[in-house]
Amino acid sequence: MPRFPWFTALVLLLVVLAAILAPWLAPHPPLEGDLMRQHLPPAWLPGGDPAFPLGTDEQGRDILSNILFGLRVSLSVGFFAVLISVLLGVPLGLMAGYSRRFGELVMRLVDVQLSVPTFLIALVVLALWGAGLLKLILVIGVVGWAAYARLVRGAVLSEREREYVLAAEALGLSTPRVLFRHILPNVLSVVLVQVSVDVPRVILLEATLSFLGVGVSIETPSIGLMVKRGMDYLFSGVWWTTALPGLALMLLVLTTNLLGDWMRDAFDPRRRRVNR
Repeated sequence: MPRFPWFTALVLLLVVLAAILAPWLAPHPPLEGDLMRQHLPPAWLPGGDPAFPLGTDEQGRDILSNILFGLRVSLSVGFFAVLISVLLGVPLGLMAGYSRRFGELVMRLVDVQLSVPTFLIALVVLALWGAGLLKLILVIGVVGWAAYARLVRGAVLSEREREYVLAAEALGLSTPRVLFRHILPNVLSVVLVQVSVDVPRVILLEATLSFLGVGVSIETPSIGLMVKRGMDYLFSGVWWTTALPGLALMLLVLTTNLLGDWMRDAFDPRRRRVNR
């Protein structure tokens, strides 16, 4: 098993804790602004104010507070959207792998779903439905079921003929019990690996959609919205309103990806065979 990335896990843990404790760590309410303090530079630069450690934006809102709450939004979308995809895709994948006729139907639906990129579907649906945090989570979560259904079906097909499944069937156990009591625990590792890959992808998707104006509403602190607003002032020397939120998002996605790579190397049986 590869060495556990302790430093990466510690940094990710600190980022997650900062997001969870944002209401207590943020020095100011994220949407509270003062036009008399707009575009204050970070505290370490000339003209900075220690009360606003990372400076302020065009409406005088504290950058640090918005980053903390924005990370909270990013993690919420990443976790809950992937959770919805898992809850929809895993049961369908189990049944599709166990029942040949039902599996053919599910696989045709999966082919249709995967033929159109998730970003494109989310962009169109949210443009018609309207922006909003719950809408964003629901759309991304529902669209993502197909990848889990296909992954789990493939794993079930390799497990279906094993001795423990044949023994359970010989004992007359019901199909739901065979699927969820005996087969599911043996395919959870591949689901866990896929989750570790999907969470950073969904976080970036949320930031992209928010940047385009169809993600979360403008009243919701979001890293994507911060970067979008800061772009208008980037070439006038106000770099911190775009660069600092971008760095925070990069840190979150990078640490999540690195931890996901370790989980893939550690739990994916195909990679373990290759490494041997």
